[in-house]
Amino acid sequence: MPQILELIEDDHDLIRVLFDEIEHDPDSRDVRCITLHRELLAHLLAEEATLYPRLREAAPEEVEVALDEHVTIRERLERFKVVSEGDEAWMEALDDLRDWVEAHFAQEEGDIFARARHYLSRSDLFALGEAFEKEKVTVA
Repeated sequence: MPQILELIEDDHDLIRVLFDEIEHDPDSRDVRCITLHRELLAHLLAEEATLYPRLREAAPEEVEVALDEHVTIRERLERFKVVSEGDEAWMEALDDLRDWVEAHFAQEEGDIFARARHYLSRSDLFALGEAFEKEKVTVA
């Protein structure tokens, strides 16, 4: 079983690929948009249920910033969902969502990961990995 930071990075990579496919492959956009919505929400909820509670005491500011970013990402995702693909604002909404997601990933892969590696034991990271995977299955 991988540890949680590896799983989160794998999710980040998958979500980046989905954004690329949505942008560059019009024929698969419908399916990719549905997959992006499902994967992104499951990812956010799993982080909120597993990693963030464990880091709240050790890194309260970083966790608060990350949770605020989650709220904004959810709002942007919902806005993106309601814009019709034929609308000229569609690509702008996709870019806006992607910008927020990428900024969040960068902050998380830097600050949050560094704090996790410092404050959590190796066994904690593996246990959280298992909990993260279970949480994603539950919310998906």
